[in-house]
Order: sequence, then structure tokens, then C-alpha cells
Amino acid sequence: MKTPFPKALLARVDGAAWLAMAGFMAWLPLAGDYWMFLNPKFKPVTLSAAMVLGVLAAYALWRPVSRPSWGRCLAYCFLAAMVGLTHGGTQAISGEIDTDPFAVAPSLPAPPPEAIPTRMTAGGKEYIPINTGELFDIAAKGPGEAWDKPYVMRGFARRDPALDAKGEFVLFRLAVWCCFADSTGVGFKVKLPPGAELPADKGWVVAYGRLTEMPADQRGEYTLPGMTFSSIAPGALFASDQVESAPVPAEQVYMYEWRVAEPYAY
Repeated sequence: MKTPFPKALLARVDGAAWLAMAGFMAWLPLAGDYWMFLNPKFKPVTLSAAMVLGVLAAYALWRPVSRPSWGRCLAYCFLAAMVGLTHGGTQAISGEIDTDPFAVAPSLPAPPPEAIPTRMTAGGKEYIPINTGELFDIAAKGPGEAWDKPYVMRGFARRDPALDAKGEFVLFRLAVWCCFADSTGVGFKVKLPPGAELPADKGWVVAYGRLTEMPADQRGEYTLPGMTFSSIAPGALFASDQVESAPVPAEQVYMYEWRVAEPYAY
């Protein structure tokens, strides 16, 4: 006996839903805003899962379930709606490039990996490239041999009147552990050399210098204005020899990698 058309169609909802989800999972790391959901290093895992789900979906369409369920069908429709609403929200966020100081215009295909030099020179001196997260870990261990080395780091400058009065500003970058939702501003208070001009607020800068102990009366937690969570080194100050303004780099400006030895991720 031939299965009625509505029931036969309903029986294939599972396979169709799985196939749609597999397509979305494949699209997201290839052309979507994957970084808003997960760390980009997980792209191969997501793509592999999409392939497996796609094979299962094809089988489910070929051999549909014998007992279709309206409840399961409605659950799949609800899930599809949630995915659509969630992705619509991320599109709205990523579209506000003019108001987001961390946004970088997307480019496909992605730019090639940045070649990081082992040393950078400024004012006739050599400095070790390092990112703010890696230097934060060094600073957290307390004064030692690593504090005496010359470093160069880069990131966004953030100013406030209290720091301006002391010739200081905060240099930070966003550290992303899993996804953009758990990002944290990680950085340092930077002390400018005498007579140096403070950089523009929210501008991208490169700072050359060394770690030094924070004065006892200035130690403690500092929260970046406008941020709920941030990790600004509470006991270390970055004494700069030179600070340069620079354009926001074309490559990803967020930190996804931390290394414990040279060459650092920068």
C-alpha cells in the first residue's frame, strides 16, 4: 500500500532538517561569521561534522523514518527559526563597523598568514615581538630575567583623564578563548617617555619598551571603560621607549594564540 503524500513528506522531514543543518555548518566556517560562535581553529572540526551529518541526512532522505512525528517536525522548525534569528543578530553586530572599534572589514579569501619577524628595530634597538596576552603571562610571574628584555607589542590605545595626567594610556587587544562572546580585553598601562605625545583614543598603536613594576600606590584592578570584563596587568607597567600610531592590520586583530617561548605569536 502506497504511503499518503502528506505522511511520506513528513517522514522525510528528519533528513531534510539534517541536510539543512549540515549546509549551515559547512557555510559558517567557509563564508560566514564563524568567529562570533567559535574559535576559528575549530573550523576543521565543524566541517568534518558537517560532512558526517550530510551523509546521515542523505540516508535519512533515502530511507525515511517509518513513524513520522509532527512534534519532531515542529521542533526542527523551531530550531531553524532560532538559527535564523541568531545569525541575523550577528549580521547586525558585524554590520556596525563604523561604531565598533574592533571591527575589520571582512575579506574573502582570507589574507595569507602574517610573517612575524623574530626581532623588530626601532631607534637603533632590537625588540622581541610579543602579544599582550603572552606578555601578561610573563608579567604575572613577577620581576625576573624576562622583565629585562626589550619587547614590542601592538593593540588598541584607550585613554582616560586620570591616565592622561600621568602620561599613560592603556594598550590592549581582545583575547578570544572560544568565541567572541567570551572575549576579554588584555593589556597594560603604558608609560610614555618624557615629552612624548599621547596616542589617539581607540587608535591602533605599536609600543616598544620594557616591563617595570607598577608603583605601589597605583597597583590594583583597572577596568577598561565601556567593558564589563578586562584584564589589565595590575602589578606591571610597560615603560615605553617609543610609541607609533599604525593602521589596523588587515589580518585578524584578535588574539587566539599564546606561546610561552620565542617566537611569540605577536
